[in-house]
Formats: sequence, C-alpha cells, structure tokens
Amino acid sequence: MIEPTPGEFWQLEEAALSDVLTSGRLWRGNGVGWGSRHDSATEAVADRFEDAFADWIGLPYAHAVNSGTSANEAAIVSLGLEPGDEVICPAACPAFVPFAVLAAGCVPVFADVHPETLLLDPDAVERVVSDRTRAVVVVHLWGLPAPILEIRAMARRSGWKVVEDCAQAFGTRINGQLVGTFGDACCFSLQQSKHITSGEGGVFATRDPDAYARAVLYSSAGVPNFRFGLPIPHKPPGSIGRGHLGFGHNHRISELQAAVALSQLSRLDEFNRRRAELVVLFEQALVRRNVASVRRLQDFPEAIVSYWRYPFLVPAGSGSFQEIPYLEPAFKQMNEKRRTPFGLPIPEYVSYSPGSFPQVERGAAQIRALSVHHGLTESELSASIDTILADL
Repeated sequence: MIEPTPGEFWQLEEAALSDVLTSGRLWRGNGVGWGSRHDSATEAVADRFEDAFADWIGLPYAHAVNSGTSANEAAIVSLGLEPGDEVICPAACPAFVPFAVLAAGCVPVFADVHPETLLLDPDAVERVVSDRTRAVVVVHLWGLPAPILEIRAMARRSGWKVVEDCAQAFGTRINGQLVGTFGDACCFSLQQSKHITSGEGGVFATRDPDAYARAVLYSSAGVPNFRFGLPIPHKPPGSIGRGHLGFGHNHRISELQAAVALSQLSRLDEFNRRRAELVVLFEQALVRRNVASVRRLQDFPEAIVSYWRYPFLVPAGSGSFQEIPYLEPAFKQMNEKRRTPFGLPIPEYVSYSPGSFPQVERGAAQIRALSVHHGLTESELSASIDTILADL
C-alpha cells in the first residue's frame, strides 16, 4: 500500500493534533454527569467529528469509535438482535463483517455473490433465509454499489433489518443518494488504506434513536454518552459507581484520532476526485497496452463509484481475491465443532465448508484489484500497473 506523502497530506492533521495536545485532553470523556473530569470543558473534537459526519451523510445520529471493526459491531448491536439470531452476510467480505455478527451472539449465514463483481446476489440471499433470519449485511465492496435497493425491498417484506458496510465506499451514490443511507444502520472504517483515515477508527450512523442508543452503550461500556438531543438517563438511585447501564466494550475514539479524522473529512471530495483521476489513468493504460486477457467489470450507470480499489477481470485461475471468510481457519473450526466461539450451536443447514458457495470461489479466481489511493503519484501508479499486469 502506498501511503500519502507527508508534505502533501498531513499539514491540516498536524495542526489539529497540535491543538489537541495543547488542550491536554486526549480522550473525549464519558459525558456530562457520568464521571468525566471534563464535564464543563469545551466541546470534544470527537463531538465535532460526529456532527460533521452526520451532516455529510445526512443521518441524524453518528457515533465515532476506535476502529472499523468496532463500527461493524456497533451496527450489528444497534439492531437489537437476540442470541442465536441469524444475520446474512456476503460470502465475499472481510472477516471483520461476520466476526461482528459473532460478537453480538448471533450466527453469520453466508450468501453467494455475483462472480463478476463479488457483490451480494439477492437471489442467493433468498436461498439461505430461515425462520431465524433477522438481518442482512450489504457490503459495498471496493466502493461498488451493491444491490441495496433489491435487498432492502426484500428485507422490508420479511421484517429484517439491513446494515450497510461502507468501509470501502466513502462517497458512492446510487441514483444520487449516498450509500449508507438506504438501510437501518451503516458503518465506515477510518483505517489507513481507506478514503479518509485516522490510522485506525470507525463511524456508525443511523436514523433510529433507539439503534443509536444501543450502539453507544455497547461502545462505551454501558455509559450513556448520548448526543444529538437524545435524553440521557439518570444514574440509578444510590449508585456508587459510574453507573454502567449495561454490558459494553470500551471502543471509544480518542481525541487524537478524531482530530485527524475531522481534518481528513474536510478533504474527502478532493481525495475522491484524485481517485477518479487515477481510475481514468488506469483505464487508459489498459487501452494502450491492449491486454486482451483483461476485462473491465460491468458499468453501474445508476451510480457514482468512489473506488477504494479498482477491480478488473482476468483469466480464470489468475485472480488474487482472498476475502472469503468462511474459508478462514476460524470458520473451519466452527464448522467442525458446530458452534460459535461463544458456544451457540450452528444450525445443520449453515455451512462454512469449501465449495459451499461456488460463485464466490469462482469470482475470487478471476478478479484482481489495483490500489487507486489518492496519495499515489502517476509514476507510482504506473509501477503498480506494471506489477499487477506483469503475468497477463
């Protein structure tokens, strides 16, 4: 991965970090009346980042956390699911997606994908539905627009919840609408390779106040650090401790992370324009080189794609996609033991065996993806193209 050139990309971030260090406040606190020594201090940078993110995405509630994985967990927990509930996930996705389902005490059920995009196939979703299905996670892989409209319609008919994983899709739009705003909850990653970054970090967003409250409690060790006008419950009478209202992890984002993320968010449009320029340069390079064995993916005329990486088709067996979670050792162990890491039984009809989803395995063997990180120079892009096409 090519990282941004410090002189070009980090001046705003350095100034923001300096402001945080000068303030002496490196954590955001627990919120008014809940054990924070900063109850009367100025607004946390994390608050400002959440406000800016909510404004950008157009949803009323946003909660920043310490990693994209924590944002995945917040999104699943926000749905109010019960242990043993089943959540459908695409068979092509980072393992963090089904891991978040497991962390919530639920069972991930994979559905196959379209072999020439690796995006979730609505027909395949229908084939894995059971009476325990409660939600589906739609992953906008590489920034491509997954078929969220079809899957949302299916979910509404069946009473499921929909999570949009937008970790790789900052700014992708379908019919002019940002991905992340179609479902019941969404999550984004701020990890180093993403469109904007704070090194590690993540954001959860929703339009449902109850979902927001569940996500905040889970991410803040049960402490109701609610914002956006949501009433903060009183501590239980006679409470001696801080008043943890329920189980939760400490997934809080730090002020240092938030300062970098806020600076990066202000430049997202600029970064996406540069990514689009690099995509055009790559497509032009493909035409010049006339590599007959390389094919572009299908067009998405209804969408504006904010590419994380640029995927393309190569001869069968030459692909390099590895994000097939049910083939990971963790899922192999679950398949053998027939229970999750938390002891929940895995139904007989749920399989994590090789060959269970032939389209994803076929697709993985015929797709490669080129980095179009906005920090790349044209010479660096050219070198990457040489490398990724060398054997074709």
